[in-house]
Amino acid sequence: MAEKYGTIPPRFTKEWWDYCWYYYKWHVTITLVAVIVAAVTIVQCVNRPIYDMTVIYAGHMNYSEGEKERLEAILNAYVTDIDGNGKTAVDFQRLMFSGAAGNEEYDYAMQTKLDLTFTEKNTALYLMDREEAEFYLKRSSVADAFMNTDDYAADTEKEILRAADGTGYAVNLSDSTILKESNIYCDDLFVLVRLDNADENENNQVFKDAVNIAKELIN
Repeated sequence: MAEKYGTIPPRFTKEWWDYCWYYYKWHVTITLVAVIVAAVTIVQCVNRPIYDMTVIYAGHMNYSEGEKERLEAILNAYVTDIDGNGKTAVDFQRLMFSGAAGNEEYDYAMQTKLDLTFTEKNTALYLMDREEAEFYLKRSSVADAFMNTDDYAADTEKEILRAADGTGYAVNLSDSTILKESNIYCDDLFVLVRLDNADENENNQVFKDAVNIAKELIN
């Protein structure tokens, strides 16, 4: 039987397997790779942890894995089981900037990643060093991103970073009792609460929890 690639040997013979591999090896390889990638992606999605809240750190401090775990343990006590799976879980994501000459491209990528977190529904609390907090306070859109500190820290005597119009958005956590007792670096750390962007049909509990956590961290 004459075909495009010559005469096809009888099926499932050694010659047939050799023929298929010779003419179709790239088709088979590409298909196998696609199947493997799809399978891995599906497994990762199924096994991906579900978090009730994501807390973002943005700054130049290199928080260790131990500090990450200790902070998540603290925060877990103050969040609601929003997804209803019977447990609370907070994901503390560290976006650590370099600030060193020659690393501008890396820092730009970190800044872009940080900006994208504002599109995530369960990202409601931000911890920033002074440099990054002041950077955001200079943006004209800061009022659309963060909650006024008067809504959760009106009576605090701690330092508040303010935008050009005098509105406060970031509270200094350098004397945070809960962080110091847990040996988590807070000397150059500020807390900012994301503005509640849930519409009337959405559950805004994550933003209420963020306010409660901010109050605990400030004490």
